[in-house]
Amino acid sequence: MSPDKPLTARQAAAEQTRQKLLAAAVAEFSQRPYSEVTVGGIAKAAGVAHGLVSHHFQGKQGAYAAAVDAVYQQIRAAEDGPVAVAVRDQVRQRFRAFLSFVAEHPDTALNLVLAAGRDQAFVTQREYGLRMLAGLLGLDRDHPAVAAVLGSFADATEGLTASWLRQGRPFTVDAMVEAFCALLAGAIRAARELDASLDVTEALEQL
Repeated sequence: MSPDKPLTARQAAAEQTRQKLLAAAVAEFSQRPYSEVTVGGIAKAAGVAHGLVSHHFQGKQGAYAAAVDAVYQQIRAAEDGPVAVAVRDQVRQRFRAFLSFVAEHPDTALNLVLAAGRDQAFVTQREYGLRMLAGLLGLDRDHPAVAAVLGSFADATEGLTASWLRQGRPFTVDAMVEAFCALLAGAIRAARELDASLDVTEALEQL
């Protein structure tokens, strides 16, 4: 079907049901651990028949993956706002957008974004963010040393963010942004320790 062709009434109703289920899945996975969420609970929250969860998402795991994607789309939309000119400002803008989002949605952050483990939906979104960051700094994401340290940087910032939220956000968003930048600079220096031939001078100067 052509993307410009209007949906039929049946297709529109199906899409409306899917969106209701997606919103319910985001809410359910945001409020409790994965193990405590049920297909029946998602269907009940959406006000639809139990079987429609499997129809639209192939079950609980599919609903979870869709919920992760939906939340990260919101985060990416915030990160991709008006672009700053200087690289250092672009990096900080992305960090600030992420931190502002999780501060406004702490339950979603703790139970869905930061607790997503290594589900493929989470891995895909994490990789997107790291490649974007590497590109801004002129780093080769596929270089073994860069890949290793950026993965460690992501682990560290996710852990720091979770701790920050659980403690009631004792530090300002701006302080957290600078902490992220300090962790990133340390990770980049570590890449040079792993491979002395790696030139990271420009990347560090841009931070």
